[in-house]
Amino acid sequence: MSYKFIRVTDYYSGFLKTFYGTNLNSAELDYEAQYSQLTEQSIEIVSSYGKYFRLAGVDAVDIISNASLLLKRWAKENGIDQNLSDEAIVVAQIKHFKPDIVWIDTTRFLNKKWLNELRNEVKSIKLLVGHVCAPYNQVIFDGLSQLDIVFTCTPGLVKEFKEKGINNVELVYHSFNHSVLETIQNTSNPFPDNNFVFTGSLTTGYGFHGTRIKYIEAILNSGIDMTIYGNLESTNRIFLKKSFSTLVKTMNSLGLNSLVNSIPLLNKHKKHAEVDINFYSNKLKNSVKSPVFGMDMYRVLAKSKMCFNIHGEIANQCAGNLRLFEATGVGSCLITDNKQNMGQLFEIDKEVVVYDSIEECIEKVKWLLHNPEEMKRIAEAGQKRTLKEHTVENRVNTVNKIFKDNL
Repeated sequence: MSYKFIRVTDYYSGFLKTFYGTNLNSAELDYEAQYSQLTEQSIEIVSSYGKYFRLAGVDAVDIISNASLLLKRWAKENGIDQNLSDEAIVVAQIKHFKPDIVWIDTTRFLNKKWLNELRNEVKSIKLLVGHVCAPYNQVIFDGLSQLDIVFTCTPGLVKEFKEKGINNVELVYHSFNHSVLETIQNTSNPFPDNNFVFTGSLTTGYGFHGTRIKYIEAILNSGIDMTIYGNLESTNRIFLKKSFSTLVKTMNSLGLNSLVNSIPLLNKHKKHAEVDINFYSNKLKNSVKSPVFGMDMYRVLAKSKMCFNIHGEIANQCAGNLRLFEATGVGSCLITDNKQNMGQLFEIDKEVVVYDSIEECIEKVKWLLHNPEEMKRIAEAGQKRTLKEHTVENRVNTVNKIFKDNL
């Protein structure tokens, strides 16, 4: 069975800013050339999905819905008003393509109003599907109820969604694009070798990285030499979160919960009142290097003997974040938090190293640093497992079958 498929996603905003700041002439290229250049330098799974869907015989197209310059270029080439909003140009692209299946991979489109308008505008749509694997609010959750299929990346979120009444949920883990290895091997790598690295965001607040921040602070205080390429929030942003958290807690203690729910700004921040929000230590702020994006992130991991991973709070007791497959895919020894399903993804302490506490994490990192041959053996075994089972190609085959079963 053949079908037409379109996937709508956002690229990481930091990557887009870096890309257009570095490639100053890209915005002048035609749509296809600009899109190709953008996806070649990106590590986003969306472009990889499109490639492997096409190899499987599916007429597949990807839309980068927050690449405004790219969207305006498409609009210009197709006689669409370039002054329209990005959202409106996305709808025009979808309508132009006439897909059977639309996959929404960005939460800002997961709202009832936009999804209903899309169905009304694009009559060709037979399946409307979405993907959520990050903290979500009530608006996003209500949007999920409008979808024919909801994809998520951990068994815990599958269970959570089903308990809340969304039954059409499918588990599809993140994955690794093995073509990354060829790119790394055939291009220069300017990053220094390091023993232990972390790359990623350190965001405060409910559902994000409070535990991650606590672990990294402890690792730094233990004397371990940890290289960090990360995103930190501004002091003003953290102060704002703390202020809203305090206000919501106070109002709840006075029995004003309904008032909190009725005020959009307070309702948006109410979950932050459920966790402690702290400022970063000076040691952490002084240890963080500028974040790395796209292929540079993979180049950093490839130069790292060991990579630290810990899931955001949204994962609860289940593993499934992207770093599991990014680090092992390029051959770095992964040390990660122990989760209920970790043994289904990797053989514990043979393909990856796991920990259950800050103390155990620090102890195992120090042991691995003093036993480099064992670290190397685990890294090689983890990479072999990822390249065998956790590739984009494998995930696309799974999704392709789900689509055909539902069409």
